[in-house]
Amino acid sequence: MGQRYNRLPMLKSFVRTLRGPSRDPRMAHISLPLPRNLPDEQVLEALDIALDENPDPAYLVETLPRALRKVTDHDYEVLDRTSADVTGSYVKASVMIRDGSVGLWPGYAARAYPLLARDARSEEARAAIAAGAPGGGLPPPKAGWEPPPPPSKLREPVRAETSDDAAQDHG
Repeated sequence: MGQRYNRLPMLKSFVRTLRGPSRDPRMAHISLPLPRNLPDEQVLEALDIALDENPDPAYLVETLPRALRKVTDHDYEVLDRTSADVTGSYVKASVMIRDGSVGLWPGYAARAYPLLARDARSEEARAAIAAGAPGGGLPPPKAGWEPPPPPSKLREPVRAETSDDAAQDHG
């Protein structure tokens, strides 16, 4: 018995297993599981700092790493796990906190650019460029080309032939 064991981390891990993840609504932006040595309380504290810096949860991938560094004195990697439908009417901003290569799926490293929220300044710049370009940002039309005329309403709509119409034609 010359070696002492530190049972505190094992006890904390057991309590976390029994208690489960935090039910705090702010944790909805965090994709589980968390790294083993990162308790929910520290994540919530870092979320408060990150959301104070920018209240838009789409920017957590940019603000949360600095906040986690302040709270834990450890560098965690924050990956964007935002999900959205094709129309953009449903968007759920969430991030995944990882330590090392745990939880890294193979396709993530192959992406060309991380999914970051669009900055308002870049949108203003795009609008200014479009407004300053001749023709409102549209390319000039080809010489001698005009758009086709609108469809005329001279033709009657085709209607389906009913049995009464067929009887009148044959009778």
